[in-house]
Amino acid sequence: MKKVLLILGVLVLLVVLAIVGLVAFGLSQFDTLAKRLVEDGGTYATGVETTVSGVDVGLQAGTLSMDGLKIANPDGYDSAHFLAMGSAFTSVDYATVSAPAIRVPEVTLTGIDVILDKTGGKANYQVILDNLKRFESGEKTEPKPESTKGQKITIDHLKIEDISVSLVGVPGISQIAGDVNVKVPLVELEGIGGEEGMGFGELTSLIVKTVLSAAVEAGGGIIPGDILGELSGGLGQLTSISGMGVNVLGDMGGKIGGVGKGVMEGAQKQVDDAVGQTQEKVGEAVDDAANQAKEKLGGLFGGGDDDEDDGGP
Repeated sequence: MKKVLLILGVLVLLVVLAIVGLVAFGLSQFDTLAKRLVEDGGTYATGVETTVSGVDVGLQAGTLSMDGLKIANPDGYDSAHFLAMGSAFTSVDYATVSAPAIRVPEVTLTGIDVILDKTGGKANYQVILDNLKRFESGEKTEPKPESTKGQKITIDHLKIEDISVSLVGVPGISQIAGDVNVKVPLVELEGIGGEEGMGFGELTSLIVKTVLSAAVEAGGGIIPGDILGELSGGLGQLTSISGMGVNVLGDMGGKIGGVGKGVMEGAQKQVDDAVGQTQEKVGEAVDDAANQAKEKLGGLFGGGDDDEDDGGP
C-alpha cells in the first residue's frame, strides 16, 4: 500500500510539474507573440525598424508590461532614435486573447522621447510621415508580416504621459540656442479600435500622430514656424485621430483630435507671425540705415538736415 501511495504521489507531482511547465511555456509564447506583434506592426507602418526590449505577462493580475520600445531613425541620421518609450503598462482581458480583437481596458505609456532631426536635407519626421501616408493609403509594396495579419486590438482608455520632443540639427537655431525641447505632460484617448479592433500598425500610426500633434500644439513660440508648418503639412495628409474613431479627452480634445485642420491653422499663424516680425525688422533696419546715411552725408557736405541751401555751387 505504501508503495502504491508513493507511486500515486510521484504521478501527481509529475502531472503538476507538467501543468506548470505548460503554463510557463504558454506564457513565454504569449510574451514572444506580443513582442513580435508590436515590432512587426511598428516596422511595417513607419518604414523603419521598431524594437521592444521586453514583455512581461502577469496572468493572475490580468496585466501586461512592456519596456524599451524604440522606433529607429531612417537611414542618414545620427541621433539616437526617432521615438523611444520608457515603459508601458496595460490591463488585459485574457478571455479575449483568442478572439479576433484582443480587448485591453487600459494602457499607460510613460516616458515618450521624440527627436526631430533636421541634420542635412530632409528631416527624419518628414520621412516617417511620408511612410505613414503610404501605409494608410495601402501603397506599401513589401509583404505585410504574417504576425500582424488578422490580429487586432481594442483599447478602452489610453494615457500617454511625460512626452518630451527635442529638435536638433536646425541650421541657425541649434548653433545659437542649442537643442529645442517641448514638454507635454499628458494626452488621453478613448475608444481605440471601436468594435472591430485596430491593427498594431494602425496603433503605431495613431501614437505617432498623437505625440506629434500634441508637440505642435504645445510648441507654439518654442518650435520655429517653418518646422511647425512641415509637421502640420505632413500630419494634415494623414487620417485624422477623430477619423480613426478615437476621442481625445480633456483640453487637448478640440486641439489635436482633427490632426490636420486645427494643427495646420495654428502652425500657419506661427509662420505668418514669424514672417510679419521679419518684415518689420527688415523695415526698421532699412529706416535706420537710411537715417545713418543721411546723417553721414550731411556731415560730409558740411550741413545737417536743417541747413538751408546757400545757393552756392
